[in-house]
Amino acid sequence: MRGLTDKHYTIGMAGHIDHGKTTLTKALTGVDTDRLKEEKERQISIELGYAPLVLNQDTQLSIIDVPGHERFIRQMIAGVSGIDLVILVVAADEGVMPQTKEHLEIVKFLQIQKGIIAITKKDKVEEELLDLVQEEIMDELEGTMFHQAPVVFLDSTKNIGTEELKETILRQLEDLQVKHESGSFRLPIDQVFSIKGQGTVVRGTIMEGMVQSDEELQILPSAVLVKARQLQVHNKMVEKAKAGQRVAINLPNIGTEEINRGDVLVQSHTYETTDTIDVSLQFIKKLPIPIKQRSLIKVHIGTAEVMGRIIFFDRNEYQDSNEEVLCQLRLEEEITAKRGDKFIIRRPTPVETVGGGWVIQAKGSKYKFGENTIRTLQKVKDGRPTERISQALSKNRLLAYKDLQEETGLTKCELDALIEDGKLIIIKDTYYTTSDNLKVTSQQVLEYIHTFHMANPLKGGVAKAEILSNFSNSVPKNLVEHVLQSLQVDGKIMRNESLLYVEDFKPHFPPSWKKRMEQVVSHIEKDGLTPKPYVDYGREAGLPEKELRALQHYLIKQKKMYELDEKHLVCVKNIADSVCQLKKKHSQKFELSDVKEELGLSRKYLIPYMELLDALQITKREESVRYWT
Repeated sequence: MRGLTDKHYTIGMAGHIDHGKTTLTKALTGVDTDRLKEEKERQISIELGYAPLVLNQDTQLSIIDVPGHERFIRQMIAGVSGIDLVILVVAADEGVMPQTKEHLEIVKFLQIQKGIIAITKKDKVEEELLDLVQEEIMDELEGTMFHQAPVVFLDSTKNIGTEELKETILRQLEDLQVKHESGSFRLPIDQVFSIKGQGTVVRGTIMEGMVQSDEELQILPSAVLVKARQLQVHNKMVEKAKAGQRVAINLPNIGTEEINRGDVLVQSHTYETTDTIDVSLQFIKKLPIPIKQRSLIKVHIGTAEVMGRIIFFDRNEYQDSNEEVLCQLRLEEEITAKRGDKFIIRRPTPVETVGGGWVIQAKGSKYKFGENTIRTLQKVKDGRPTERISQALSKNRLLAYKDLQEETGLTKCELDALIEDGKLIIIKDTYYTTSDNLKVTSQQVLEYIHTFHMANPLKGGVAKAEILSNFSNSVPKNLVEHVLQSLQVDGKIMRNESLLYVEDFKPHFPPSWKKRMEQVVSHIEKDGLTPKPYVDYGREAGLPEKELRALQHYLIKQKKMYELDEKHLVCVKNIADSVCQLKKKHSQKFELSDVKEELGLSRKYLIPYMELLDALQITKREESVRYWT
């Protein structure tokens, strides 16, 4: 009994109608799960019945008595979807019956790993024949998960065998993996009702995560926000409930008509809905009628039941092969699902269970028919956590936590381990990407800046907005911004005002125009403070207008030239030399006449020259006098 401390499990009673599931549940728990009037009258279970089973103070169990009659298979599937261990109830005087077999198929498809065979009504068979009864039952169960399961004989009306069954349950649960308490809260709803004075109550088994009273939650697929006012676990008020527990949650300010069985209660904004799921599917051994391409099917997943169509990518129909099929289910309604969720499919006409499997990708896309699609789906199915992360982030490069968890089906612990190993990178505390994506994006950004430098050697760099615009259709903005910041921190790119450039880049003349540009610069320097119009220098050097304008921008940005006015450039060195010359004669102040006399400038150049000194804050004008600053 060690190892079960503070763990919560759900046990399902499955089997044919009238084989004693409800009676056995009552013998174990003291609770009569037939609560509806019509159930009492007809002596069959229509709705799911729930009861707490107290084995010791550390072990919390819920027993679900699922209906056995064929007409109530839907309710049975809703109950089994949250079960950790199945007790298969078989009456000693009848053995394995048709509904027993269908329940076995459902248990197999839902991949429930633990089971116990409870042979009830032992008083109906002579003692010496019980071994034969067990042998016949085990023969019928050969090839199923119950073939090696422990067997307990019971007479529930006289409480014979119930203690042995309790001990067997504990032994079976010892090494069972518990549901994820660390994940985001998810509760498939299987019951909705109203209590006078309290309002709407929903009930279900928590698949993962934890919920607390007064927490804000969301109902999917309607996306209605609600608050959990009160929580009950088996009629006891609690402040929080965890994965594996059966819980009732009071939701004020919402009517019962706004919630349906099959809806899912989640932590707000942590899950999304989907109507296309990629799946691994298996069928029952012998299908009387083939399943054809795009066949209409009824899908049971969690507590939801929705119509949909099956889409094959490697065949046009399925009948007998016993092989796993990778395919897609396109649904008529949105559901809440994630990788790893189990499901059952049934044919609507004639009504029968035909198969089941698990979700390999919760948000499927439209794929082409053929082997390429099958290979892709196989990689998604087989992928280790790193491969699943790579697959999910290969399409988007960047995902929010909830989207990443939904795409991959990984738990918080698994994602945290990938972060610790450096395989998964957090961006801005909200988004996630792979180290490979980061490396590839960094290389692409560096290559883009290098290419820009080659095409625009005169420019000091490229604007951040231009980089973001270039990658806007292929890489998320947040990822590019993170890469730019990281490259600056690492010293691989530098920043000058609004421009970014690689660390070893310096603006320079393009080789093809270098000589002509040097000629333009040389002639402007030679002409001192009385340059010709800038375009004349370009015309004399044979420099095209585009290159001439690029050179002008370069000379000004690199602080090699000043704009004397809109038509003339003047060399920075020539201005510096002239200022030194003036200061020698006029150390404090001067007027226009002083400059004209000292520098010999005509009025055409004199006024622009003085205004340039003012603009550069070399001088300060007060009426007709200039003072050095």
